[in-house]
Amino acid sequence: MASPKSPSAPPSEARGERPDADGQPPAERSEPAGWAEIAEWTGGLAADEVPPLASVRDLETVFPLLHALVGRSLRDFLVRAAALECVVEADRAALDPRELDEVLYWLEEPARASVVAALRRSGWLAFEPGVGTTLTDGGRWAYDVLAFLHRRLRESELLPSVAGIEYALEIGIDPVRHLVSMRSRLVSLREEIEAARASYSEVVLRRAADRLKAALELSSQIRAVLDRVPLDHAPARRVAREIHDLLSRLHGVSAELHREITEVGRQYLQLTAGMTVEQIVRALMAKSREELVGAGREALRPVLAAPPLLTTDVVASAAEEYLARERDGPLELHFEEPATAPRAGAEEFELPDEVRSWLADLGRVAAAGRPEPLSALVPWESVAASFLRASLLALVGDARPGEGVASQLGSLPLEVELEGNGWPEALERAPLERLTPGRVTPREPRPEESRRG
Repeated sequence: MASPKSPSAPPSEARGERPDADGQPPAERSEPAGWAEIAEWTGGLAADEVPPLASVRDLETVFPLLHALVGRSLRDFLVRAAALECVVEADRAALDPRELDEVLYWLEEPARASVVAALRRSGWLAFEPGVGTTLTDGGRWAYDVLAFLHRRLRESELLPSVAGIEYALEIGIDPVRHLVSMRSRLVSLREEIEAARASYSEVVLRRAADRLKAALELSSQIRAVLDRVPLDHAPARRVAREIHDLLSRLHGVSAELHREITEVGRQYLQLTAGMTVEQIVRALMAKSREELVGAGREALRPVLAAPPLLTTDVVASAAEEYLARERDGPLELHFEEPATAPRAGAEEFELPDEVRSWLADLGRVAAAGRPEPLSALVPWESVAASFLRASLLALVGDARPGEGVASQLGSLPLEVELEGNGWPEALERAPLERLTPGRVTPREPRPEESRRG
């Protein structure tokens, strides 16, 4: 039987091609659209007249390299990136065909030839007869970029921007793009903190506090890099001032964020997995009434056990037992004056030999009438005796009334004079290593000392 003929699809759709942004099928081109074809997406406006487009035109030379590395699928990209890293890690200036096959042993022969050909066409690898396959400067640059992109920086997302600014300043280019990237990250962090403060979730607040802490730990490093931006780069300096202002605001928000974390821990529920109160309410509203009633019925359990039944007899028995308990009478207190402590007589008190010898030496100086240096009087048979003599020097000639050693030392007509600034000087052949220089000088007795004598 014959069937009606269906209308044929356009050739572009039959090949699986998608229409352009304006809804029309793509035109047949011998090469991919480039700089000149941007006007089709700007309404006829020349790309050179659009500042954002003009600022990225210098990336035109990078596109063929990246496009060839990416390929047409994720498999192409992963295999080509792995092949490039294997060539770099081979640690050889050039690889002959046999060595290249050994390095890429994990690829089948057709796939290996296809990958190597693609890398050669894109400019990552070069082949020279008699030398072999070598790695180009573009290939090494691609390896550095891939090594950096292997793992996202977990310590701080600001580190790439900081490193980019330092690199731009070292090679002498305008770091405004890296500064804009850093400003964007700080603005995003500030908005995340505001959203966390509005969530009333301790988990969200602590997560924002951790990100803020990581950013503030780099604050001094960021400010040091910003101070190196040249003054003749006006746009870069303007962005640097905005970054300084953002850092100052983040420092102020840090204390408020920690205060709100403490307040949430006191007043609100401990929300897990970053859930907010609004999310919990929405989840409960999505449940049916029967489900909520069943969950509530299971949750309403008695918290405390029911109290035992009390009767009059039980209360009366407990009261009688309490009143009949044994109670001790009050203690009788007697206040008496303490006995006077006995005082030792003069005959029971005996001076130590070291003190007696020290009094004898000082009496000899007073009788002789000429000064004696401390270095000749204070050092004695042992260190303990020497320290005893030095400690009693403050009482010599003090003329205090009383009894005992203090009175005897104070009644001596002597004076202790220190020399220099009081710093100890070294001694030779003495129990003490150092002693403050000075001397003990006789003086005329005071009138009260004469009367006492």
